[in-house]
Amino acid sequence: MKTILFLLKFVLPLVLALWLFFIIHPEAILADNAIASIQYHTPTPNPTGRFGVWATGGFDRQPTTSYYTTVGDPIKITTHTVRATLSFTLNPLEPVSHRWFISGDDGKFSQIPNETKNSLVYTPQQSGTYYIQLYTYYSGVFTTDKFYSDVVTVHVLKRPIDANSLDISLDKSYLYNVKDSSNNEIVPKNAYATATPEPIDATGDISWSLDRPDLATIDDNGHIIANSDGNSGVVKITGLIKNSDGSVITSKPQAIKIGGGLDNQTVHANQPATFHIQTDTDSQRDDDKDVKITWYKRSTNGQVTQLKTQTDPTTYVTTPTTKAENGDEFYAQITVKKNTVRTNSAILNVLPPTDPNINIQNSIVDTTFHPTENTDSVINKVSTNDKLVINSKIYNSGYKNFPNSMLSIPLFPLEDKQNFNIDDIEVNKQKLTTSDYQIVNNNFNNQKELVIELKDLKIKTTKDVEVDLTTPTIDTEQVINSTPYFSGTTDDNNDFQSEGNKLLINLTPNQIILNPHNIQFDPITQFQKGAIKHRTAATNAPHSAISVQGSQRKSGNKYLFVKQSSPLHNDTGNILGANLFYKMNNSIQSIKNKVLVEEADNDTPLTSIVWNRKDGLLLKVNSNQIEPGQYSTQLNWTVQNSI
Repeated sequence: MKTILFLLKFVLPLVLALWLFFIIHPEAILADNAIASIQYHTPTPNPTGRFGVWATGGFDRQPTTSYYTTVGDPIKITTHTVRATLSFTLNPLEPVSHRWFISGDDGKFSQIPNETKNSLVYTPQQSGTYYIQLYTYYSGVFTTDKFYSDVVTVHVLKRPIDANSLDISLDKSYLYNVKDSSNNEIVPKNAYATATPEPIDATGDISWSLDRPDLATIDDNGHIIANSDGNSGVVKITGLIKNSDGSVITSKPQAIKIGGGLDNQTVHANQPATFHIQTDTDSQRDDDKDVKITWYKRSTNGQVTQLKTQTDPTTYVTTPTTKAENGDEFYAQITVKKNTVRTNSAILNVLPPTDPNINIQNSIVDTTFHPTENTDSVINKVSTNDKLVINSKIYNSGYKNFPNSMLSIPLFPLEDKQNFNIDDIEVNKQKLTTSDYQIVNNNFNNQKELVIELKDLKIKTTKDVEVDLTTPTIDTEQVINSTPYFSGTTDDNNDFQSEGNKLLINLTPNQIILNPHNIQFDPITQFQKGAIKHRTAATNAPHSAISVQGSQRKSGNKYLFVKQSSPLHNDTGNILGANLFYKMNNSIQSIKNKVLVEEADNDTPLTSIVWNRKDGLLLKVNSNQIEPGQYSTQLNWTVQNSI
């Protein structure tokens, strides 16, 4: 149970804690999800372009927009800018200067003295909220470039806050391991990792590590640089945050691929192969007139042939392959003006023709509950006792008959004690008996599987399989990945297996979860009878007083109520001369009885409760004489559904 504490020494700060399901929840801190409204100048849009050709200049590495730290604990802000290719061409040696500006909540910015680099180490001297912005200026003979970074909001707290968990993200998924002969990067060789702690206002120091130093390096700022030695592979980046008590929280690793731009391709004979240059995701193509991509093929006999450029110059699709092309190498040369980068050589592996060949098309539907976001292969918010139907169409398009064959459908993981109930199975509209199917454990994919006997499958014939399932009791969020596959023996006694498309079953316990946050009221002083005390900023808009989560898929109206279980009292039993009440739309209600706080109609979910300062739970002082002490009460939050 949480308590409300009144510490009366001339001023009585009133702290009201919310109670639900005997779980304690910390205060919510609103993250800076958008650019701060206080700014020295409107931030410059991010640059656009690819292959080192920039249509516009700006910050290709924006600063982190939100920091949480304590007095005397420095933060390091890192940025990087690029100029438009035209500007760089006219003034390749254009001098650059950097000016950092800082402001408090008053919006009055002043320049930070002696800071002239594109990175800043800022050590706060007192608590509060500060806003920092970088102005970068290129001054040339023919062009002038002025860039303003995103605004950095620095929250300087009076005491450290420890992290419970840490998430990280990478701004690129692929880096090149080639050497670039130009000053401007043609292909991406570096990336940045960003850390997000929970809670967002955690103040611990963040550090970085990786598992493959032969592939890349990472510095204290999360700057990742790929090797230039041609080493290829996948490197895993891990973030760590050190709390004030010395404990270290480690993130889940994130992977980034290091390579020379092309991957080896394996196809069966008579099928085309596709080689694609790994590029940034920028969709703008206006600048490609400055980029020339030339493709080459080196045959196993050593002969090099220049290939014809196709519609998309970043991709080369071969003609239907032959066994004679097995081992041929493909590579591309990327030229931007006079600077050139060559990709690695990717090997073409040609397998024998696909014979036999089985095509499998799977679909799934939840006939009990079907939200609009469901697709033929993904069903969402599946809960207890839902009726599911899996359909598999299996077509023999090869040149072999299968006297014996079966369809396997992976279901729950092996460690789960429950599984779907098999209601009915039909093959080509004929019901199967229980002797025609069974549940087996597949240790290879760690799942229980429904194995259905299909018996013979002749050339150019189809098996239509329908499986009716019922879900068991679902008490946790879970995802079932199921890729049905065909297996059988051909009429010449060769084993064969073929996978269909993947199905996703997203299970949910279908319950509403209430997460209340601590509420604190303005202080009470003596002789304030009749005064109304409001909540402090932590639980006023845009912060929520109670967060509502869960799938909430049930139809019908949903109602959220609150009730005060006892008067505010201290440890000795004295009753506080003040009472809590609920105010909304000028209507005032005592919460000694159950009071409706929120209502949601039909399929609309309950939302988190956000109150303006003068609405919601308020406190009225009823006495001029308040006995000093510590006071407590209990609030009960309940959800009621009309169905």
